[in-house]
Amino acid sequence: MLQAVSLLFPILYFMLPLLSVSTANSNVYVQCSQLNFTSMTPYESNVNSLFASLVDSASLYNFNKFETSPQSDAAVYGLFQCRGDLSSPNCKDCVANSISQLKTACPMSKGGEIQLDGCFVKYDDTSFFGGQNKMEVCRKCGPSIGYNSDVMNRIDSALAYLVGGNGQYFRGSDFGSIQGVAQCVQDLSLSDCQDCLAEASGRLRSECETSTWGDMYLGKCYIRYAEQGNLNIPDDNSNPNFNKRSGKRSKKLGWILGIIGSFFGGGIAFSVTTIVVCACNCCNTNVYINKIKKLKFKKKAVEKERDSAKSEAKTAKEKAAKLEKEKEEQMKKCGPCVPPPPPPCSYLAVPAPCTYGPPPNPNTCFYL
Repeated sequence: MLQAVSLLFPILYFMLPLLSVSTANSNVYVQCSQLNFTSMTPYESNVNSLFASLVDSASLYNFNKFETSPQSDAAVYGLFQCRGDLSSPNCKDCVANSISQLKTACPMSKGGEIQLDGCFVKYDDTSFFGGQNKMEVCRKCGPSIGYNSDVMNRIDSALAYLVGGNGQYFRGSDFGSIQGVAQCVQDLSLSDCQDCLAEASGRLRSECETSTWGDMYLGKCYIRYAEQGNLNIPDDNSNPNFNKRSGKRSKKLGWILGIIGSFFGGGIAFSVTTIVVCACNCCNTNVYINKIKKLKFKKKAVEKERDSAKSEAKTAKEKAAKLEKEKEEQMKKCGPCVPPPPPPCSYLAVPAPCTYGPPPNPNTCFYL
């Protein structure tokens, strides 16, 4: 048994990027509005009505948008977007799963959005239809393979093809060992879709520079790539939006899992499931990203004030030292300070004694 575990670990380690993007219903991220509605109000009724419309429509289309009571204070706007390769039943299942998770994560929120691997759902109390949103919502990077010019060039080619695209909202590519997939929400124009994917590609290439796989989700589009065919990309040549260049590599995972399962027994199912769950944890959302940015900004401001105070204290200390030095030099030149002698005492002249003359009156004294 110890031998089986030692062999199983390196195989699953290299397959981790494959497993992390394997299911349409795996959660990528979820966000909730900070504003809440009151229970048993028209807004709650409109939200429930919107959710029902989204699920019903997903059985026929891979994208649709709705607005409920747009002229009232209880207006609700919402849409869904399924991955371009999903069948209608799978699309409906994904949207229903998304809404179920939204109700749990955002039970009383006036707005929210959720991205599963296979679909995107969003609702809000203000219209967001057609609006561009290039804010980064989620980013994932696989392990680094170091600098390999051949692999890097294939990644660049795959991403360039996805951005250049074929004028479609859903795009796939396969360049040697590198597969890629990209999609925009269809309320965007195609030109806005191009801009969104170009932005996502640039950020992905910058953040996941030497990674074996990477995902970049912006507000209205995403772009992903992976080595060794480990993206859940459609393997159907009838799909005009997918550019297939190197055979049916996406079936490789099934063969590998089958061989490992037959060799090691049923324990593989639990091990793989555990790794999938760990690898598919939700990304940090914008709420936490923005909080971190604000804290970093505050930290920089405090550090700036601290450095300024240190600089002022240093200047004051240098000035005091300079004055002390000047005082010492002055004392060396003049010697110790001796107070000047007091001025000599000057006494007032004492008048001469009184001279008496022959007084006409013996009781009167006359001064001469």
